[in-house]
Order: sequence, then C-alpha cells, then structure tokens
Amino acid sequence: MPFRTAALAAATASIALFSAASPLSANAQTPPDSQWRASPLTLSTLLQDGYKIVAVVNGARGNAGSADTIFVQRDQSAFKCIDPSSADAKTKAACFELVQPSGAAPESK
Repeated sequence: MPFRTAALAAATASIALFSAASPLSANAQTPPDSQWRASPLTLSTLLQDGYKIVAVVNGARGNAGSADTIFVQRDQSAFKCIDPSSADAKTKAACFELVQPSGAAPESK
C-alpha cells in the first residue's frame, strides 16, 4: 500500500477518534500508543518547508465548536494540523506528526 494511501487511511481513522476527544491545545499530550505525536511546528512552517496539503476535513467537535483538520505530506513524512474556528478562542491551533505507535514493532524490509 503506498504511503499516501496508508497515511490518508490512518488520518481518516484518527479523525473519528479525534472528534470524540476533548478540545486540544498546543500543549496537549498524546497517549503513548498514539500514532500522532504533538509537534511544535506550525502549518505555515510545514508549508514553507515543502509539505503539500493532501486533505482538509471540516468538522464539528460537539460542544467544543468546530475545527478544520489539515493533512500535509512530504516524502515519507505526514502531519495533521488542527485549526479551530476563530470563534473558539480557548483552543489553539496544533500540529501532530504521524509516527509509529510506541508499542508497534518497526516494519521489516
């Protein structure tokens, strides 16, 4: 399965999980077995570094308001950035890097 297809499948699955989660902030911690790790990088920085937008998902997050989830990719690296609506002043934008879950064995080649 090409990386792009795998990344988008993983992104779709994580969106479903994210929509049930509580609001995120830039300092949010991800569970150790999560495939997404919080990153200090911003969407602007990622785009300047050559990442390309591969998907944008507009979604409501229950009582937490709405947010756009933007997926970017370059080579074998992928990030998702959560951009809350401007009306949601409590939640800050945050980016997460796609990584191997800590409990997963590395893929053999």
